[in-house]
Amino acid sequence: MTRSMQILLKPFLCTVLLGASLTSATFAMAQSEAPVTLVDAWLSWQQERQTTEQQPFDWAYSFALRQDDAAEMADQRARLIAEIDGLGPVLAAGGQRQLPDTLARWAQQLRDMPAKPARSAEPLGLLTLAGALRRNPPMADIATFGTCRPPEWVEAWTLAGVKRIAWRPGLTVSSLLDQLPAADTRSLDTISLVSPRGETRILGVAAWNRQNAALAPGARIVAQLPEHSLEARLINRELAAFLATRLPGDDCTLWPN
Repeated sequence: MTRSMQILLKPFLCTVLLGASLTSATFAMAQSEAPVTLVDAWLSWQQERQTTEQQPFDWAYSFALRQDDAAEMADQRARLIAEIDGLGPVLAAGGQRQLPDTLARWAQQLRDMPAKPARSAEPLGLLTLAGALRRNPPMADIATFGTCRPPEWVEAWTLAGVKRIAWRPGLTVSSLLDQLPAADTRSLDTISLVSPRGETRILGVAAWNRQNAALAPGARIVAQLPEHSLEARLINRELAAFLATRLPGDDCTLWPN
């Protein structure tokens, strides 16, 4: 077989193998009362929704929570709040004015935000797992999974605190920053962008390093603190990581395991 024929046949073979895998998962699910894997559970729930004529899943807003991650969620939030509470007075003693107030608002927002329900910060929807069945976790490893309606907001963690802003088609990081008061983002060099799927990336937002990206409903942007200390670097990393575990909307349905 020539290389060109192999290239042409590869997508076809992937499709056939994926269909066979999902057929096998459906058959296995039918042979047992409870789903064995997360793919089985997604297929079962999807079939139930189709039977009752509910809307199909929006896989960009569907998620799962691993048992190991669920056990760590409360401690992760507590450690983050402690780091933020500890850095504020240090900055104030060094003559900083705005950042201690920013940190106090962030810490209060985190206190008001329950540790759970939550999600694992990795894509675990059916479409993702169907393309990588070796990553398909057993249901014994899953605490819960669910789906949300896409929200009508994006969330901004700025120097002024935390606020939600109405999402509109075509909204980008740059256009969002431009509509915020200048004091909310003054002196920022970078922000963390957290997608509804739990993916995080760092973008430049100063005049010398400005980058742009589209914002989906439910996305979050987080101001990055100046990294003059180990504590600031830790907060920058851990705050974005914790927000990646938040549900991607407010109107969500969970399947308890």
